[in-house]
Amino acid sequence: MLLTALLVFCLSLPAEGAAQTAAQREDKIKAALIFKLIKFVDWPAELMPGKEPIQVCALGETPVSSLLAEINGKHVRDRAALFRNVGGLQVGDLRGCHVLFLSDGAKEIAGGLPAGVRRKGLLTISDAPDFIRRGGIIGLVRSENKMAFEINLKMARESSLDPSAPMLELVVVVE
Repeated sequence: MLLTALLVFCLSLPAEGAAQTAAQREDKIKAALIFKLIKFVDWPAELMPGKEPIQVCALGETPVSSLLAEINGKHVRDRAALFRNVGGLQVGDLRGCHVLFLSDGAKEIAGGLPAGVRRKGLLTISDAPDFIRRGGIIGLVRSENKMAFEINLKMARESSLDPSAPMLELVVVVE
């Protein structure tokens, strides 16, 4: 089942400086949205025991991944968030990752999400077009002047992830 939600994150938020471009504002909104969405997903206890930190990973160096790096030490529910860039999508590259952001420009996902990335306990998020239709879990999409997100609920459940009711209350079904 594919779900989508419009959020209140407007692309016309006030700029911190006159030199900030629309693309820079959009990247900040994406990073903030990713951090907020993580708070509404539950992981299986065996994959995240005790107070283990939540590891947020991003493929490569992108403006959004640079902004995600700022979450280091912040808390997601009762866990500290740690960020790291990964150099590839091999099992060794992703060891320890709970969340993986893949940017629109990632050539590794051009033909679809590699099977090794679709694993138990890994929340995949991307701003690539049709990401959730290619095996991803959360897709960030631009709708008019707002950021929206789509959820592939089937893939989330196959990955043993449980989007919470408050998140699902924000979404409508996409056929």
